[in-house]
Amino acid sequence: MCLFRDTLNDAVFTELMNRHYGPALQIAETRLFDKENAIDAVQEAFVRIVRKRKRYDGRRFAPWFYAILRNICTDIIRKEMRRKQKHSQFQEACAAEPPPEATQNDDFDALIASLSPLDREALTLRYAADLSVDEIAAQLDCSEAAAKKRVQRAIKHLREKHVPGRRRET
Repeated sequence: MCLFRDTLNDAVFTELMNRHYGPALQIAETRLFDKENAIDAVQEAFVRIVRKRKRYDGRRFAPWFYAILRNICTDIIRKEMRRKQKHSQFQEACAAEPPPEATQNDDFDALIASLSPLDREALTLRYAADLSVDEIAAQLDCSEAAAKKRVQRAIKHLREKHVPGRRRET
């Protein structure tokens, strides 16, 4: 491992991946209950060991690597919890109660599809991707004020269109 740390040796890295990928994937799947997130976590762990290889102090590799993987899994779990919470808050903010013509089969995608592409993208970045306003602005290549306004406009549109008793303004 010291050879990998000092020279970024491909053969050593390949050996580490071959040895630890399978067990790491099992650990990540056990923690995350999701195969795709587990694969992402393991890949991110290997990326981090490359980036942080200079910090490796020569102790046994496995405990260091699995601590990194465990932290990544914890981050994914927290992000997923925040995403679910934001999704719930968004649904509550958009409609206090369903419109009278709505049925139980109406879904969230139909609500989002009613937005303009720019507003839909801003809203998706805010609540589905859990990005901050400044991150949305960077993604949309606009000012923070414009990004914030797009999110607000999208929520206003959804409320006006889908919440009974709201007056529509044109």
